[in-house]
Amino acid sequence: MQIGRTRLLVALTFLWAVALLPVHAFADEPKQAGLVIQFADGRTETRCVTLEGEEVTGADLLTASGLDLNVDASSGMGITVCQIEGEGCDYPAEPCFCQCMGGGECAYWNYFYRDPGAAGWTYSALGAILRRIEHGSLEGWVWGNGRTPPADQITFEAICAPATATPTSTPEPLAPTTAPATATPTESLSPTETPTALPTATLPAPSPTPTPIPDAGQTLASYWPFGLAVLGLALVAAVVRLRRT
Repeated sequence: MQIGRTRLLVALTFLWAVALLPVHAFADEPKQAGLVIQFADGRTETRCVTLEGEEVTGADLLTASGLDLNVDASSGMGITVCQIEGEGCDYPAEPCFCQCMGGGECAYWNYFYRDPGAAGWTYSALGAILRRIEHGSLEGWVWGNGRTPPADQITFEAICAPATATPTSTPEPLAPTTAPATATPTESLSPTETPTALPTATLPAPSPTPTPIPDAGQTLASYWPFGLAVLGLALVAAVVRLRRT
């Protein structure tokens, strides 16, 4: 009998703990990384890429971005990026480092990265295929001489910001309103008066403001006190019943 009471109390305690868990704890957030492409004219393009799989490399992230790429896969470091969106060297018609062969200023696709929480960018001396990406990372590709990383103001939060923010409180429903009919003049002009301006068109009635839909998690949260009260009553009833037996 004592064992039965103990099992019942454990089960009720577990149900109580589950009821206290927030709804959003069960939601799986996608793993993402930001991608920055900076062209020769200073134009910058950004992408937020969802990470698929356990291990994602810098090369995987660039390929998954959907950008038009031209790469040399014969490099000993995996791949060499020759051209992005038409900017760069037209491999194999010309060498991948076609603008580094004249002895003057060298321009090529430089690879930078910025780990989560880092204050600035770091030039990557390794190939993109050797770099492992984690959630919140930033990857940067810059056409230039390797001395100009992307701007520090470009952050992961700015690139992968959520589309809509979740409201912090349940919005109150708007009172029903009736669209006003077409306005009519409150004063009639006498035959001898000449109006200064006559309306040329009737303004349409304003559309009613849509009632915002409350967040599903917050709607469920409003029923937690009732659920907790029911669980508490069930717990008390179970304990009283066990004591009587």
